[in-house]
Amino acid sequence: MKILVVSNLFPPRVLGGYEILCGQVCADLERRGHHIVVATTGSGPDLPGPPPVADVRRILRLTQEFGTAPRRDRRRDLAVARSNRAATRALALEARPDVAFVWSQLRLTLGAAAGVQDAGVPTLFTLNDEHLAGFLPGPFAGATGLARRLVDGILFRSLWLPSLRLDHVTCISRRVRDNLVRRGVPVEAARVIHQGIPVPRFPQKDAPGSIHDPLRILYAGQLHPDKGVHTLVEAVGRLSVGGLPVRLSIAGQGPGDYPQRLELLAASCGAPTDFLGRLPHDELPGLYRSHDIFVFPSIWEEPFGLTHLEAMASGTPVVSTADGGQGEFLEDDVNALVFPKADVVALTDALARLAGDEALRARLVATARSMVETRFSMTRYVDDLDALLREIVGASE
Repeated sequence: MKILVVSNLFPPRVLGGYEILCGQVCADLERRGHHIVVATTGSGPDLPGPPPVADVRRILRLTQEFGTAPRRDRRRDLAVARSNRAATRALALEARPDVAFVWSQLRLTLGAAAGVQDAGVPTLFTLNDEHLAGFLPGPFAGATGLARRLVDGILFRSLWLPSLRLDHVTCISRRVRDNLVRRGVPVEAARVIHQGIPVPRFPQKDAPGSIHDPLRILYAGQLHPDKGVHTLVEAVGRLSVGGLPVRLSIAGQGPGDYPQRLELLAASCGAPTDFLGRLPHDELPGLYRSHDIFVFPSIWEEPFGLTHLEAMASGTPVVSTADGGQGEFLEDDVNALVFPKADVVALTDALARLAGDEALRARLVATARSMVETRFSMTRYVDDLDALLREIVGASE
């Protein structure tokens, strides 16, 4: 198959997991013999290394660069949407793909996806978060709201989701699909395909479930209040003050003053903490293996949980909340320990229990590693996507 991939960012220019995963999937599909053509922007930090596939066309525009506060400007957005629509339509007519595969459209507008649909290309959307709900028209009220709805429906219609056909959609989790439906995005029929990880990149540590003195605890991810990292810092402080030798590592960065607030909190509550900043993705396997427990204390509904799977593959036991998509594979006392969000006492107890129970650590690690290998490998994930893409192409012939 020839597959036209549309993404707001694409490696080596990345900000987060969405585009990293897109690059991994594209490389795997290309190794399977498919011809991949990528339409993307020239935005994003330029990390070391070449693109994961050869044919990358940086022909698209963002409404705003990432790292700037989002600001809606309908005239600007419409100009970008028209530019992207023309660019992808021309590329689709030139490349004549069998199917289009659309990833994140955040700050890209819907124009790029509309362009491939204009060219008559069957299109699969993969939704790894709820960004598509941001393209729903606003709930305006009163006479002013009526006028706004009329203007949006006539002059700016192409900016809103009703202008796009969502015939084929896959979501990363049931939670993402259900939340989108609840917010008014018509994806009831979306197929749920859980993500996978490249398991060989996360080899199991030499002594799975073993611990150091002091106990090494790890958080890796964004530093944002919704991630609940303050809950973890407080729990580590309680353990340390209570006499358990412990050291916390926090890998990641975030906006605003939250990282500085975490540093102040760690100092005030007596939590020995190393702030590592944002690390290159290729350093994460070693980071997981060098720590004894991975904690994910998020207090919002996460779309999924790739870092959980990476830690599990590495032989590091996981302690986590489970309110989001990660709850679709986490089983308390089976492959992880689960605690209620924002509950410092429950997290402290879970960490103390895990630190003092070698048999529990060994059991959790063995079950978790087996689950990742059998259900959450990158190979299985791309198998499912490949099958769905072929199904869409077959139905369109």
